[in-house]
Amino acid sequence: MAARKKKRELSEKAQKRIRQRNLHVGITVIAAIVIIFSVIQFTLWRYVSKVDEEHICKNVFIGKTDVSGMTKEEAVKAVNNTLGDYRNKQLVLKVKDQGADVSIEEMGAEVENIDKLAEKAVGYGKNGSIWSRYQKIHNLNKKKYVIDESFKVDEAKLRELIQERAVPLEQKAVNASASYNGSGFDLTDEAEGYTVDVDKSLKKIKNFMNKKWNYEDAEVELKLDTEEPTIKMADLESLQDELGSYTTNAGWGDRVQNIRRATELINGTVVMPGEEFSVEQATLPYTEENGYVAGSAYENGQIVESIGGGLCQVSTTLYNAVLYAELEVTRRAPHSMSVSYVEPSRDAMIAEGISDFKFVNNYDTPILIEGYIDGNNQLGFYIYGKDTRSAGHSVEFESETLETTEYTKKYVEDTESAVGSQETEGAGMDGSTARLWKVTYENGEEVSREVINNSTYQTSDVTVKVGTKSDNAEATKLVEEAIATQDQEKINAAISKASALK
Repeated sequence: MAARKKKRELSEKAQKRIRQRNLHVGITVIAAIVIIFSVIQFTLWRYVSKVDEEHICKNVFIGKTDVSGMTKEEAVKAVNNTLGDYRNKQLVLKVKDQGADVSIEEMGAEVENIDKLAEKAVGYGKNGSIWSRYQKIHNLNKKKYVIDESFKVDEAKLRELIQERAVPLEQKAVNASASYNGSGFDLTDEAEGYTVDVDKSLKKIKNFMNKKWNYEDAEVELKLDTEEPTIKMADLESLQDELGSYTTNAGWGDRVQNIRRATELINGTVVMPGEEFSVEQATLPYTEENGYVAGSAYENGQIVESIGGGLCQVSTTLYNAVLYAELEVTRRAPHSMSVSYVEPSRDAMIAEGISDFKFVNNYDTPILIEGYIDGNNQLGFYIYGKDTRSAGHSVEFESETLETTEYTKKYVEDTESAVGSQETEGAGMDGSTARLWKVTYENGEEVSREVINNSTYQTSDVTVKVGTKSDNAEATKLVEEAIATQDQEKINAAISKASALK
């Protein structure tokens, strides 16, 4: 019993000694760890503290630019200089298989948020724990740190460049067309086109520059919209009948060139149901570049030379064809003075910005306008479509002159011109009022008669300037006295006598 008690006491003492020894060992280990950690921390602190807070660590890049050792301001300048070195790089704006070159400089490209990128570069390896700072700085010895950059563009400049260089590469839709071959109609199929969506293309380029551009030449496919033709071959398959036609004599001289050119521009036009056709819009601009020359035209009661003079005969001839086709005339005006190639009230004047001839296709199917000038200078217009009028239906048009005013001739003195000389001003045309009747027949019988227009034509009076200047007072007096009588025979006789006195 006593022996067991003694043995137990010895065991407890041994355990106590073991615990004390373990405690000493633990304290020693902890102390060693603390010392080692402190040494490491101190070592790391000394390592990272050598880094200049105002300058960027080595091997740090902003995009392609090495900004090692730079301040923020120096980094901003360096990055901008790098971009400047690549300012002539080209971005090809692709429109299908065509392209328009635009330089980086032209787009006004800049590095976006350059100040923030420079701040990030300066701050790299200088924030966070000692361990994270050490790791970042130490890793720079083996691998460069690249801060990705993005680019912004001048939207106004880029939009203008797209419109100037890419939009002209659009392919306009081609409408189906038709022509009469003497026995039927030759039809040509339509074709789709495409247009540049400027807004969406601008956005796409901005996105590319922001995320993908790497200082090299590149291409961007622009956003295109499909353009559908407004006239399709299926629409033209209804063409089968002549609805109306009319012919006038184009005459001779320079005005025929204008008549021919305007006729070319109108020839082959298809007008869809409900669509309005304008002669002015179809034949503009009235310039030499568009094939027009100076020709005779009316202006302020005079016959003058004007670029495009003679076009009114085109609109007039077409007007009469439209009448016979019984299309809806929406705008028509008579000339200021009567014309020789049609009866009163059968004309239709064209004057840019002042007067136009317009009509609407009031059929349910398309109509085709064909115009020509033949070898005898006969100007003709034919209108084709699908005739829904009855077989016995026909129309005629009758011009009625209601009143005529004769033009006057007046002789006046011209004191600056030699005695007996004569200069005539004014066209010498009578004025009148007239109206046009539409007479409708069914199976040869007149069924209606209606006035479709009223027209007023001015007179174009004549002024004859007679010269009275002479060194011989008697000669001057003879002519002056004759002018006062306003008698042409007396004036001519006085001029003969004055000529003998000179």
